[in-house]
Amino acid sequence: MREYLLYCTYCDEYSSLGHYVEKEGHFEGEYSLLHNRRMQSDELLCRFLLSHLGHHIKAIPNRTDEFSDIIKSARRFKDGEVDKYVEEAILRNQAKEKDKEMDRELGRLQLNVLSKMLEEEAQVISKLPTETKAEAQFLLGKEEGLKRAIAILKELMQKTNTFYKT
Repeated sequence: MREYLLYCTYCDEYSSLGHYVEKEGHFEGEYSLLHNRRMQSDELLCRFLLSHLGHHIKAIPNRTDEFSDIIKSARRFKDGEVDKYVEEAILRNQAKEKDKEMDRELGRLQLNVLSKMLEEEAQVISKLPTETKAEAQFLLGKEEGLKRAIAILKELMQKTNTFYKT
């Protein structure tokens, strides 16, 4: 897999793009030794491009002499701040995951509330007095329909719980 640098010939400064993640459509970004991970965002790339607006910029693939020479001799863009940007990216991802989990929990709560409402409605219908056989058949059909809806809802809830646990 190829890794790339963006190199500004005017400032003798570079930024690592990392590998291109095809399925996500972005570069991995700068690497932080402190956090032992890549940014997984294009924040530094955008800052690099804005900072070097109008300059001659080259994309350099790894496994070349030029790549090695640039790493050895040029300055890394925002070298002292990479760890901070990676940490901010980690915190953003954690917040995003927390929001997702809150949405899941809210969805589970809504399904539980709906289930209880359907159960109560089925109980109310089962206790309604009827005067004719047709009315009794109608209410029985309605009650059975609600029971079937409750069974489908519980099956769905069980599948979603299994899905989110894995």
